[in-house]
Amino acid sequence: MALSDILYPGNPARREKVVRLHQDLINCIELNFDATNELIKALNTHCQFKLHPIKMNKNGTVRENCDVLLAAIQSIQDTLQAIDARLKSELEPDLYRKLHDFQEPDAKKMQILRNVAKGVSFLGGIVAIRIFYNLASPVVSRVLSQMSTILARISASVIGLMAGALLGVGVDLILSAILGAVERDQLEAKIQELEKLVSELKPASHEYYKTIIKISCTLP
Repeated sequence: MALSDILYPGNPARREKVVRLHQDLINCIELNFDATNELIKALNTHCQFKLHPIKMNKNGTVRENCDVLLAAIQSIQDTLQAIDARLKSELEPDLYRKLHDFQEPDAKKMQILRNVAKGVSFLGGIVAIRIFYNLASPVVSRVLSQMSTILARISASVIGLMAGALLGVGVDLILSAILGAVERDQLEAKIQELEKLVSELKPASHEYYKTIIKISCTLP
């Protein structure tokens, strides 16, 4: 047993907790990669997008992988905003307002999109119309924005510098980074930061994943 562990007998358990929480964080990020690629595939297949699938770097830092996810989500949001801007320029003001009015019936909004589909290359088919309608909804927009905010916070944190993306890959690196932190307060600080990030990311990741899978399940 290391001298530091004799002096601070609770530290081994704290180190294990840091590693466990770090892995929870990584699992959430991996889930978000899968969900984002599912959405990219649907957009490229049905909506004539030309987005590149993203790949998780198993040996990279948390920050590097968060930044890849952020860039992909931003590309999706930018494209959707460009399409919405085109709709705004081509639709009568009253029709565009109805398209974004949450009190307007869904059937009415779908009919508006069908009527303008021929004039907007993106909206060339029923499947594309359905995807755009779902992604442009306030609920999905909120989920995308929420995920971007949380990922940006993680990327900017000290935790973002931790390496190792899958179980076992970066454990040694993580431990070596904190073995010198024999003071209980330093380990507790890492635990508190990780617990806060995981408590935010885990529910947001599951909501993000379910939202995208729900959209994908409506496709042929």
